[in-house]
Amino acid sequence: MINPLKSIEVNRYRLWHPRVSPAQSGFRIAQISDIHLGRWVKPRHMAQVVDYVNRQAPHLVALTGDYVGYSRHDLMPAVEVLAGLNSPTYAVLGNHDHWTCTDTAHQAFSRFEIPLLTNENRLIESAMGPIEVVGVDDHVTKKSDVDQAFNALQGDAFCLVLNHVPSLAPELALRGANLILSGHTHGYQFNIPGLTHRIAHGMGARYHVGAYYLDGAYLYINRGLGSASWPWRIGAAPELTFFELAPGSRPRLELLTTETMGVNHR
Repeated sequence: MINPLKSIEVNRYRLWHPRVSPAQSGFRIAQISDIHLGRWVKPRHMAQVVDYVNRQAPHLVALTGDYVGYSRHDLMPAVEVLAGLNSPTYAVLGNHDHWTCTDTAHQAFSRFEIPLLTNENRLIESAMGPIEVVGVDDHVTKKSDVDQAFNALQGDAFCLVLNHVPSLAPELALRGANLILSGHTHGYQFNIPGLTHRIAHGMGARYHVGAYYLDGAYLYINRGLGSASWPWRIGAAPELTFFELAPGSRPRLELLTTETMGVNHR
C-alpha cells in the first residue's frame, strides 16, 4: 500500500452513440490520467504501462493531465516515457503540471512531439473516419477557456473532449461533446460505499469517479495511476481505461470487462 502502483484495474467500455458512423465501429480510445511521476511512480513503472497500452493497439490515446507530483524536474522524464506510445496521442495539462512549471510542461510535450491541446481542437482524420478532439486546459489554475477550445469546431464528427477537471462537464456537453474524459479526483483514493459519495457531495463535487450521462454526452472520470500527497488507496485502485466506439440510436455506455495489470517494482 505504500506504493499504490502495484496493480492497475483495466476497465474496457463500449460507447454506442449516434455520432459514431458505421465505419468507426470498433475505434478504440485509451485514457491515461494522473500519473504523478515523482516520489512513488517512477519512469520504469510507467514504461510497463506504456508497453501494455501499446499491446492493446488503440487507435488514439488520451492523456488527461497531472503527469507529475510537485517537481518540475519530473516533467521531462514523464513525457519522455509517454512518447513511447505507438498510437496517435493527444494531451491536456492538469493543475500539478501548472503548479510545477507551465513552461517546462509545454517544452516537454513539444520536445517529444506529443500534441498538447491548450484550449484548442483538432479534426483527426483516420482510415475509419474523422473525430474531433477538443482539449480544455486546467480549470483549477484558471487556465481553461471553453469558448476558445470549441472555437470553429465543425460539429459534424464524433467529439472527444479531454479535460482534467470534471466540474466543467455540463458546459462541455452543452457545447457538443460526446465523450468527455477527465481525471483529477483519484476517486478520492478511499472508496467507502455510501460514505465517499456523501463526502464528495458535501465538498460540492457533483462528479467524482466513473461514468455520468450529461445531455447526450458521457463524462468518464478516470481514477488515475499515481498519488500526489499520500500513497494509500482503499477501494479505489489505479486505473487504465479503454473505450470502443459503436454506432447506436442513443448514447449508451457499457462496461465490457475488468481485469488487472501487475506492475513490477524490482
